[in-house]
Amino acid sequence: MNTFLNKIKNRKFTEVSAPLAFFILCVISFGLLIPRLGFYMDDWPYVFYAKLKGIDSLSEMLVYDSRPNAAWLYMLAFRLLGFNPAAWHMFSLLMRFGTVVAFWLFLRRMWPGNKREVIAASFLFAVYPFFMLQPFAVGSTHHWFGFLAFNTSLFLMASAFQNNTYRKWLYAGSALILEAAHLFTSEYFAGLELIRIAILWILVSRADNKTNKKIFRVFLNWLPYLLVLAAFFYWRIVLYQNPEGVSRNEPVILLQLFKEPLSALGFLLNAFLSDSVSVMSLGWGKAFDANLLDIASPFVQFKIFICLLTFALVFYYLRNLLPNQDERKNPEWRKDSMILSIFALMTGGLPIWFIGRSIVESKNLLSASRFGIPAMFGAALLTFLLAETFISEKNKRNIFLAFLLALSVNFHLDNTKEFQYSWEKQERFAQQIIWRASHIQPGTAILTDQEVMGMMGEYAVSFSINTTYQVSGFGNTPPYWYFPFYYTNPNIDDLLQGAPLEYTKLTMQFNGNSSQMLLVDFNPELKRCLWILQPQDANLRLVSDDVRRLAAGSDISLIGQGTEDAPNPPEEIYGKANTESWCYYFQKADLARQYQEWDEIVRLWNEAEANGERPDNGFEYIPFIEGYGQTGDWDRAKEMTKFANRVTAGLEPSLCGALDRLSETAAGSPEKDIAIKDLKEDLDCSSYQ
Repeated sequence: MNTFLNKIKNRKFTEVSAPLAFFILCVISFGLLIPRLGFYMDDWPYVFYAKLKGIDSLSEMLVYDSRPNAAWLYMLAFRLLGFNPAAWHMFSLLMRFGTVVAFWLFLRRMWPGNKREVIAASFLFAVYPFFMLQPFAVGSTHHWFGFLAFNTSLFLMASAFQNNTYRKWLYAGSALILEAAHLFTSEYFAGLELIRIAILWILVSRADNKTNKKIFRVFLNWLPYLLVLAAFFYWRIVLYQNPEGVSRNEPVILLQLFKEPLSALGFLLNAFLSDSVSVMSLGWGKAFDANLLDIASPFVQFKIFICLLTFALVFYYLRNLLPNQDERKNPEWRKDSMILSIFALMTGGLPIWFIGRSIVESKNLLSASRFGIPAMFGAALLTFLLAETFISEKNKRNIFLAFLLALSVNFHLDNTKEFQYSWEKQERFAQQIIWRASHIQPGTAILTDQEVMGMMGEYAVSFSINTTYQVSGFGNTPPYWYFPFYYTNPNIDDLLQGAPLEYTKLTMQFNGNSSQMLLVDFNPELKRCLWILQPQDANLRLVSDDVRRLAAGSDISLIGQGTEDAPNPPEEIYGKANTESWCYYFQKADLARQYQEWDEIVRLWNEAEANGERPDNGFEYIPFIEGYGQTGDWDRAKEMTKFANRVTAGLEPSLCGALDRLSETAAGSPEKDIAIKDLKEDLDCSSYQ
């Protein structure tokens, strides 16, 4: 046993082990929750177009998204990966891992004598805590492709400079191809292209000390890459025209440089300083947030275990990594890499700054974190250099780096958990709305009071609803659209009188009206199923006053009865639906109540009871109370009414309303009269007339 422990303790790692170490760290940070992740926000337009209009329609969509040349990437990816969320998340993880390996290969090529430092800096780059959209597995494809192509191009450029054989031209040609590929696919790394000047200056300085010669050699080596960059800017600014009515990513600050240079330079300087500080600090602040450490939470316990494991593995690896490396082999390492990291921070945000935006001015940090993805190049390298500068003792530095990486893992796990919950909620919404409303009249607006999905947004929910119904033949007019009315039109009187509800996104245009709408309440956090409200729910105390008022305009006649051809949520996206859950029985019973299929309601209750399913909210008993009353089982109706009132406080007005409906429509009998009289007295229904 002691021999085994000694072998583990004294295990030495060479640089060949680095890619495997990067992969393990990426899996720990981004891969553990993949089976529970799905599609979000900017993923959904891609999924909607590819699924409902065909993969080739992505070329049209991306024209309206101002990235026409990214179509090849997404069309290829959908043909390879299909619509399975897990496949996309694994692909995104592999793209990120490849980007880290390319970063490491570039640094290794630049500073071959500093193998340990290069690997440690690459660890930080792998999981640097800022970019929060890793779970946007579809929407971030062009980000990771661009970063992978850019880092690989830098590695090939450095290899070409250092090679005097025929391979020099092969490396240089490949570097130029990759530069063009990432620039014309996505503009995110166009600013970072300028760090080639700093890289070439470092490389040229090692061979030539004369300033004039260095400047000439740097320019000569940079010229091919400059021409590709210039071609991109000429295409993007001069040749490319957004479709009519689309004003997206216009380079307003870049153009301002020629008209009001001082004002434009002031904006760029302020954006550089503020965004650099944001990228260097905001993620670490979130990773340190003590509010995330609710020890009673099983997920927090899981996070703590994973973070401690990360700390132990990273420290063990760094402690035994290349123990014989001469740390003074390249004395220029720290100075040159510091210059490169600062230069990368200065240039990484240029594409965003040129369109007049910045991280700091963005209201939504989650979404704005994509603006900082190029800056991770410089931020990760600079963070490592600061640690190396201020912590000279090797073991202490390894402990500190292991601690930072454990914090980064905590940041990403916590961020991913929010996406996991969003997907669980999306799955429930998709399944339950299909069960309750398998056929909805085209042109229907679906309203909630607030946005019901985290990590989404109204257009994303709209695309997901249409994808869920697998609609076809709609052209550019989707049959359904989602509106959270507090953000769309909070004036309830206008909505009740019939207000326009319109939305345009990409090539899709919805032109609806609140006179044709369904009002939805969806709060699984409160252990509720999805509720499609109707005018009779105007006295429901479990929703807001505005929702109660707007219920008067919710028209459930827009929901068709549906039979054998009822659609199902696409299984390849959502997985197999559980049709033995309580919410399944409730939705089907509520639909049966709409069409007065009372025997079906009784059958559904018996099946639910046999499967051990019961509601957690008293409101969800009401369709069954009415079903048993309409079929003459007043003992069961009475028992359910009393139990529902005990389960959920404040339900009396809704239960009294159900009793009024039964009083008017159920077949007459002495049992009915006694049951309704007793229940109304128990509920004090006279107070709610």
